[in-house]
Amino acid sequence: MAAPTTYPSLERFLGVAKDVTPGTPVAPVAYLPFTKFDWNDKITFLDDKAVRGVMADDAFNVIGGVRLGELTFEGPGFFDELGYLLGNIFGADDVTGTAAPFSHKFSLLNSAGGQGTTHTFSQFYGPTPTSGTRQFSGTALSELGFQFNAESELFKYTAKGMSWASQTAGSKPTSSFTAAKPQPSWAVQLGLGGTVGGAPVLTVASGEFNIKRAVKPYYTAQNLRDPYIMQRGGLTADFKLSFVAADETPLTYMLNNTQPQVQLLISNGLSGANLLSLQVDMQQAAFTAAPPNFGSEAIMFDITGKGVLNTTNIGASGGYGPMTVTLQNAIASGTFI
Repeated sequence: MAAPTTYPSLERFLGVAKDVTPGTPVAPVAYLPFTKFDWNDKITFLDDKAVRGVMADDAFNVIGGVRLGELTFEGPGFFDELGYLLGNIFGADDVTGTAAPFSHKFSLLNSAGGQGTTHTFSQFYGPTPTSGTRQFSGTALSELGFQFNAESELFKYTAKGMSWASQTAGSKPTSSFTAAKPQPSWAVQLGLGGTVGGAPVLTVASGEFNIKRAVKPYYTAQNLRDPYIMQRGGLTADFKLSFVAADETPLTYMLNNTQPQVQLLISNGLSGANLLSLQVDMQQAAFTAAPPNFGSEAIMFDITGKGVLNTTNIGASGGYGPMTVTLQNAIASGTFI
């Protein structure tokens, strides 16, 4: 008896590339190490319940309707590859530098309809005939978050998005992973009022910054079951921070509605082409809740807040934005979007 055919989860890998035409898959050009990548192809089934003179009211026919892919993934933050995700959800990548390290400033795209680039995510997982790979083109992210916990975790990202329903790749991609290392959360510096990098706040234990974007698939009468467009809507940014209560500063920000500048910086500490860093900038951060937490040995303040739209956290497309994220790496302009 031949051994049963199975497909181990650990042999999966994930590739990404920017789309030329949304809905038409392209081969990966980079590969994202992940701790989670879940996908689900969803079809809206249409039931024919027209009465036919019998005592039954279930479907006489089930017709396949429109379809959509849903993606959920997360993993350690690799600062030479997170630009694909940031470019997707923000839409704009303003690049400076004539040689590595290049500075990629990601901001809300406020021109050209505000739609930005979509991407194809390709996952090799095994069962697909010939290639073992399914591709999700036209992907538009609806959520992207960054999380840190100084005591016990790597700096990591989480993401959710929608795509065209998966398609079969013609051949198995050849994976090639970054040589960069993920960064520990203890390397994070947090600044209030412009202090990041100079006099960072030393009492932040953990936190997260979240970017959320409305995404709606529009289906039209084009003799296709797939979306006409994955329409992006408004973008918001929020955050949570857990402070050791050395004083009442976080509470005072909330009570007085001070809205300080909030910045996060994390770097591998190298220079030149080897430098890898990520910086989050919120010019106006509204602290909307600041309850004390008495559940551990030290009193904490658990802060919730959001970025206020302003004319500083923007890029070349102008307008208003709640937050920008800047990556420094050796990746050239035109790669991510």
